[in-house]
Amino acid sequence: MDPWVTVRRVIADKRSGASALALRTAGALPFLSGDRDVIRAARHILRAHGAMGSLWRVFDAALAGRTALARLQGKIEGEAAAVASAAAGWALPRRNARVLTHSSSSIVLATLEHAGPSRIASVECTASLPGGEGRALAARLRRMGFAARAIHDAALARACAEANVVLVGADAITPASLINKTGTMPLALTARETGVPCYALSGSTKMVPAWIWNPQRAPAYDATPLEIFDAVVTERGPMRTAGLRRAAARITLDERLEAIAR
Repeated sequence: MDPWVTVRRVIADKRSGASALALRTAGALPFLSGDRDVIRAARHILRAHGAMGSLWRVFDAALAGRTALARLQGKIEGEAAAVASAAAGWALPRRNARVLTHSSSSIVLATLEHAGPSRIASVECTASLPGGEGRALAARLRRMGFAARAIHDAALARACAEANVVLVGADAITPASLINKTGTMPLALTARETGVPCYALSGSTKMVPAWIWNPQRAPAYDATPLEIFDAVVTERGPMRTAGLRRAAARITLDERLEAIAR
């Protein structure tokens, strides 16, 4: 295979989530000729998708060697199901869950699927413009048997008043904030003001140092302070702010990657 074909496709992909792009990238990197090509690929991909924490982790693992990369691939592949199970058991109400979500998170989708339509009374998906990922998510949920609909992005106050839980995904977690599609912060703040529990769902492979976040290069994303969420549910279960900060602060990346973030 030509790994540069995959690199170009990952760069151009504006619809897939962080985990999907990370796995596709990880599958191509062993076919590059060495660290110089890995850094070259990292420069192009991370400048296109710099807010996606698992992509930074994939390049860090590739620079550490094939064993490290294979280990990380396995972790990314397995953590979504573990997060979904933990979130369905811990974050969702036991019955008549009225869910509000933003953008289109594969882990939120997996959580709803794990719980099943009989437990979910309704799902409201913000349209999530530009891009309209929420509209696509609502359509997909309806095909799966859920009572789901897309709503205007500006309708957060009404939607929070009718929901009994807010679930969002994550593209990255730093020691200070959760990075996700723009609009996540106003949703989390509105949920907090209206007293609706707000949980982010994320695998720990999205934890990264704070220096990866460059808002000038990621206009489609915002950074929500960790303390605004009631918890972030990972494959290890729910984590509060202090634990998240400690866990993310332990993550270090190859110093050659830090130059790309500047």
